[in-house]
Amino acid sequence: MNTDPIPGGPGDMDEEALKRFLKETFGDALPEGALDGLDLSALAEQANLPQDPAQLRAAAAQMQSMFAAQGDSPVNWQMAEDIARRTAAGMAGIPGAPEPTGTPGDPNPTDAQLNDLRQAAQVARLWLDPVIAFDVPTAELAVFSRGTWLHRTLPHWKTIVEPVAKYMAGAIGEAIASQMGQMGDLSAMGGDGAGLPGDPAGMMERIGGTMFGVQFGHAIGSLAREASGTTDLSLPLGRDGEPALVAANVDDLISSHSLDPSAARIFLATREIAHTALFSAAPWLGKALFSAIEDFARGITLDLDALDEMVRDLDLSDPQAMQAKRPEEMFVFTRRASQERALEELATTLALIESWVDHVTTKALEGKLPELEAMREVLRRRRAAGGPAEQMLARTIGIELRPRRVREALTWWDSVLATEGEQGREATWDHPDLLPTAEVLSGRPQAPQTPQAPQGAAQDVPDGMADVEIPTDFDAELEKLLSGADSGSAPREDDKGGLRRDADGGSPRDGEDSADGDSADGGSGTGDASDGGSSTGGSGDQAPDEGTSGEDEEPGTPDGR
Repeated sequence: MNTDPIPGGPGDMDEEALKRFLKETFGDALPEGALDGLDLSALAEQANLPQDPAQLRAAAAQMQSMFAAQGDSPVNWQMAEDIARRTAAGMAGIPGAPEPTGTPGDPNPTDAQLNDLRQAAQVARLWLDPVIAFDVPTAELAVFSRGTWLHRTLPHWKTIVEPVAKYMAGAIGEAIASQMGQMGDLSAMGGDGAGLPGDPAGMMERIGGTMFGVQFGHAIGSLAREASGTTDLSLPLGRDGEPALVAANVDDLISSHSLDPSAARIFLATREIAHTALFSAAPWLGKALFSAIEDFARGITLDLDALDEMVRDLDLSDPQAMQAKRPEEMFVFTRRASQERALEELATTLALIESWVDHVTTKALEGKLPELEAMREVLRRRRAAGGPAEQMLARTIGIELRPRRVREALTWWDSVLATEGEQGREATWDHPDLLPTAEVLSGRPQAPQTPQAPQGAAQDVPDGMADVEIPTDFDAELEKLLSGADSGSAPREDDKGGLRRDADGGSPRDGEDSADGDSADGGSGTGDASDGGSSTGGSGDQAPDEGTSGEDEEPGTPDGR
C-alpha cells in the first residue's frame, strides 16, 4: 500500500491516518478489507476531509460519538433529547429561525401559578360538563415546566417519529444502493460506489438517523417553549386522562397578546380538558392518528438527483455543520398517491378534533367570559401562521392543522348539534367510519344520514320519479327559476294544477288531460286563426315536447317531472 503523505495542506496526512479515521467513524459498517486497494487520496478529496491529523482525529471522535449513541434506532434519540432540552431552555434554536422569545430559561411553576391554573380548571369543568355528553376528566390539572412537558410527551413523540424515520432511512439506503448500481465504471476509485468503501447505504442511513435526531430535537424543544398544554396539536401527547398546562407558556401567551389573565386561563384550561375528554371517550382515536402518520410515511421514496448533489457536497470532516443541516436539505423525499390520500385523511381527522374542541369550548364559555372571540382569534392566527417547528412537522410527518379544513369542520359540527343534539354529536366519535370525509366537509353542512341500503338492493321509488334526472347544480337552477331567468321555456301550471303545453302559455281545453299528449288529436284545426286554433296536429305534438324538455323542466315542475 502507498504510505506516502497525502499532499494538499499543512501537516500532510498519511493514508494510515485516513484509514484509522474511516474505521473509527463507521465501525461495523466498514467490513474488514473494504479499504484495501482504494485510492484514499481521491476519497479524502471527495469527502472534503482535513489534511491535519489532529483535526481528522477530532472529527472521527465526534462522528463516532454520534453514530454510537444512535444504536439500532432509526433516530439518534440521545442527541435529539439533548438538543430538545437546550432548545426548550432557550439555549439553542432551530437553524435559520428567529431567536427564542418569551420567559427566559425553563422556570418551575410558582405556587401562585399552580393555584391560578387549577382554579381555572375547576371553573372550566363546571362550565364544560353541561354542554358535552362525554365524562369530564376528574384528574387534577397538571402544571408543567417546559422540561417536564418535554419529559412527559417524549414517549409519544418516539411513537410518532420512529416509523417515519424508519421508512425515510430505508428510502435513503435503497436510493444509495440504487445509485451505486447505476454508477458507471468506478474502478479507478477501487470500489463499487462513488469511492465510498464498505456499505455506503448503511453509512448514509446512520447519517440520516443523526440528521433526524437533530431536526426532531430542535422541533420538539421549540414546541416545549410554545405549547400551552399537551394537546395543542390535537394529538394525545400527555398521560391518559390527565390534562396539563405549561405555566410559563400560558403567561407568555397572555402577555404577548394583552389578554385578560383570568379569562385566558379558563379558556386554555377548557380546551385542554375538552381534548382530554375526547381522547378518553374515544380511545381508538389516538391509535388511528398514529397509524395514519405511519401510513403517510410508508412507501416514501428519495429523489436520486437531489441525493447525488447532496453526496457531492457532504463534508464528513465537519460534524457540527452536518448537525446544522436539516433533513430536507440533505434528503429530498417524494410522495406517492397513497401517501397523499393518507395525508388528506390525517388532516381531516386533526381538523375534526380541533374544531370539535373549539365548538364545545365556545358553547361552554359563550356569555361567560370576556374577550372569548379575541382569544379564539389568537389561536386561529397562531395555527394559520405556524412556527418553524410546526412547519417541520408538517413536511416530515404530516402533522398539519389546515385553517380552511378546520373552519369547514366547525360549521359541520354546528349543523350536527342543531339536528342531532349533543348525544348525536358525540356518537360520531364511536367509530372512525362515522366521521365525515373531506368531501363532506367541503360541501354544504349536513348531519350524518342513516345508512343507505346495500348496492343492488331494492329501494322504494315514488311513482313517476324513476326517470327523473336531478340537475347537477340544483342551487343554480333554483336561482334561475326564482329570478325569472329563462322563463320563456319554463313549464307552468294551468288553473287545474296540470301542465300547460301550448306555445303561447294558454290553458288546455276543458276535459283534456294535460299530461298525456293526446290534445293534438282533438284540437287540430278546430279553432280560428284569431285565437291560435289554426295550429295543426304536428304543432300540437310539438308544444308538449318543448314544455317538458330536458333540464328546464326539473326545477320548476311541481311534481318533479
